[in-house]
Amino acid sequence: MSNWTSYQVQKEREDNDLLQLSRRIETGFPSPAGDHLERSLNLEELIVRRPTSTFYVRVEGDAMKASGIHDKDILVVDRSLNATNGSILVVTIDDEVLIRRLIKQGNRRFLVTDDASQPPIPVEHNTQWMIWGVVTHLIHRFT
Repeated sequence: MSNWTSYQVQKEREDNDLLQLSRRIETGFPSPAGDHLERSLNLEELIVRRPTSTFYVRVEGDAMKASGIHDKDILVVDRSLNATNGSILVVTIDDEVLIRRLIKQGNRRFLVTDDASQPPIPVEHNTQWMIWGVVTHLIHRFT
């Protein structure tokens, strides 16, 4: 993932720039109230909690495919969050940018992928690494 692209959250948009929802789509029995118009849909309002600390990253590769993260997906990353056990992170290790899951076992920490052929990366005192942020959302195309 050495040639990765990062995107910043945009500033406020005008309401007419937002997607319009014409109605809700029920997965079960349709609601009679479903014919009413919804207000404008702002995706950033739904997925970005802290705009000043949020950025987007386009994924390269399939190392996290079992977690639902595929090549060309877009990750929403918040650098203000603390990494916890099981968090998916954007990290740098020895100047290489990676997407990995943080696993804590006792006092030890590992960065792992879903690809069994890639061994876990132990994070030790002498490891040159930096957390860029915690992945909060995934934008994935189905087609």
